Amino acid sequence: MADLSKAISDVQTAAQADTTGTGQNHVNLLDAVHRLHLAAEKPAETLMLRLALEGGFFDAIASANGEAISASEVARKTGYDELLIARIMRLVTWVGVCDEAGERLYKATEATRLIITPGLAGGEKHHYDLFFPVGAKLVEYMNRTGFHQFPKKPEQKSPWEDTHNISFFEFFEKNEDQRRYFDDYMAVRRKGLSSWHEVFPMASHLVPDFESNEPEAVLLVDVGGNWGHELESFRQTYPDAPGRLVLQDIPIMTDKFGGKNPPGIEVMTYDFFTPQPVKGARAYYFRNICHDWPDSDCERFLSNTAKAMTPGYSRLLIDDYVLPDTNAPIRGSSMDFLMMCFLSGMERTRRQWVELLDACGLEIVKVWGARSDYEQVIEARLKE
Repeated sequence: MADLSKAISDVQTAAQADTTGTGQNHVNLLDAVHRLHLAAEKPAETLMLRLALEGGFFDAIASANGEAISASEVARKTGYDELLIARIMRLVTWVGVCDEAGERLYKATEATRLIITPGLAGGEKHHYDLFFPVGAKLVEYMNRTGFHQFPKKPEQKSPWEDTHNISFFEFFEKNEDQRRYFDDYMAVRRKGLSSWHEVFPMASHLVPDFESNEPEAVLLVDVGGNWGHELESFRQTYPDAPGRLVLQDIPIMTDKFGGKNPPGIEVMTYDFFTPQPVKGARAYYFRNICHDWPDSDCERFLSNTAKAMTPGYSRLLIDDYVLPDTNAPIRGSSMDFLMMCFLSGMERTRRQWVELLDACGLEIVKVWGARSDYEQVIEARLKE
């Protein structure tokens, strides 16, 4: 119970500091609430949250605009049995996602309204639907295979592939709903946190020395940048920054742009396992890319970009977790476990980053960002 008591105390402390409901203090409060859930929740509570979300119970409760709503009314709105709703909501209210206002009466809280937003609902569905089938087989898989962290032979499979018999990325190609949940979650998962170009002061650190003599000079390449959210954030914040902004990804992503470039951004189809076509850019940015892959693959695609960099000028920016070598925080450690199960990837410690980048002919200039429980930005350059 000591961990639970501490988690409750941390929530109280964070709530007192969160006077505006925005910024880092609000993020700290959400983090403390998450840790409290981790301390209190058991698998049954997690399952009930997913069922309530799928059944539309939270939407029905939130539609009452702060007033109490009965299980019978939720049943009328959703089509599910009143007794089923009451049994599920016992656990849902216990973990605090909404309030129990009386016998079979429920009232929405801020947590209720948050969990039905597309981003958080997508995150709940993404994590539950994807991990639980894998987790259910994990002990049997480990006993049978010894656990293939980095499968190399055709007969070796990751826990994900052993369960679904398809790769993680192929799964998204065939499951549009899950792809949408994932994209919604990715769009908001760092909402309230400082953007990467604030953690790493791109505008003051790299823009002033940008060599803009040639009209085709590239300021920033976002490699594997999906929809380009990070480039767009930089462009909107610094609309007068010089140079081209290039978004690179594989055809399944770039085809969605229909051959049209977003304002101020150039879309380029590119597979990072091939030579980098953009030479001598001021910066090449990889966000949450390396954690999808084992070292052997990271070395291949990072080396491709390293060969395109200009010595003493170009920078490689990696936006990912940098775990401390000891006492790693729960968020990064949990993500490392998911990467191991889903993609045979990993979150890396600082020592592991140093070794990986050294193998690519690169060296770390600085790790930007004070908090190791969130992604940080590694600034690297070609070794001198």
